[in-house]
Amino acid sequence: MTARGEGGALAHVAWTALAGLAFVFLDSGQLGWWAAPTLVLFGALALAAVFDARYLVIPDGPLIILLLLGLAILPPDVHDAALRLAAAGCGYGALRAIDAAYRLLRGRAGLGLADAHLLGIAGLWLGPAALPGCLLIAVVSAFASALLAARDGALGNVAQPIPFGPHLALGFWLCWSLGPLEVG
Repeated sequence: MTARGEGGALAHVAWTALAGLAFVFLDSGQLGWWAAPTLVLFGALALAAVFDARYLVIPDGPLIILLLLGLAILPPDVHDAALRLAAAGCGYGALRAIDAAYRLLRGRAGLGLADAHLLGIAGLWLGPAALPGCLLIAVVSAFASALLAARDGALGNVAQPIPFGPHLALGFWLCWSLGPLEVG
């Protein structure tokens, strides 16, 4: 698979996500019943990423599926479930706050509402320990895509929007399949 034209700057996202999927299935004996939610997660994230890459919008369908499944797989322990719900709120709130600040400074939207929804859902699935790593992966991946697009002349100007959903989906997927980033 090679990427040319519009998708060239996102090729690393697709390849990295596929490598994460391969890693999951190399260790599939450990998955047990988690194999089904993991496959649904990968499919929904892939769908959201492709739509956002192509149309700069994340459809509601994959987000609703991930929200409902995330609620269904909440840990039975009330404390752990509360931590995941808090992480969902923090993920959503963080991107809404960043967008509000960007709007004040630049006078236009910097992030879509669905991006905030996706990070909130990531918090629900991953919990608070993995959420910062998820966002870090997304930001580094988006920066790499912007550099590649600029190098290839695919960015007309600095105000041209780039999809952030594929990068959030990648961070979400890698933290789910490989575990949270650990510092120190």
